[in-house]
Amino acid sequence: MERIALVICTGLILAGCAGDVVDHDNGRWLVTHRAGETDYEMGDRVLFATDSAQVSPRAYDLIASVAADARRNARARVEVQGFTDTSGTHDYNMTLSQARAERVADMLVRHGVKPERILARGYGETHLAVRTGNGVKEARNRRVVIRIVDARNS
Repeated sequence: MERIALVICTGLILAGCAGDVVDHDNGRWLVTHRAGETDYEMGDRVLFATDSAQVSPRAYDLIASVAADARRNARARVEVQGFTDTSGTHDYNMTLSQARAERVADMLVRHGVKPERILARGYGETHLAVRTGNGVKEARNRRVVIRIVDARNS
């Protein structure tokens, strides 16, 4: 009986720590909600070609939909995080990921998000969506995460 009570208490403690994490795929983005934050990440769609910061044409509408969400929460901060696969050097990938983040940030601005609300940051190959070895061209690692952070959590 003590063991059951311990398991129930542990479950309640962990549930209390988890906050309101809800992950779902809205058909276009993997959307994750955490207390005061919403992350948008393209699932299995390619956002960037290898060695490029040019956004794929099918991503334009997706970015426009995130911009609309950001405009609805006008006081929120918007973080654009760029990533690469492992096919380049570390320094090159850091530069490329920054260019990707800035490109998406520019598109958000064109869709009405105020530039002073946006922070674009490149992370290179430091946070792979799919673990690979060095020098591997993996489309799912060439991505951007757009995070909308409620002003109360800033």
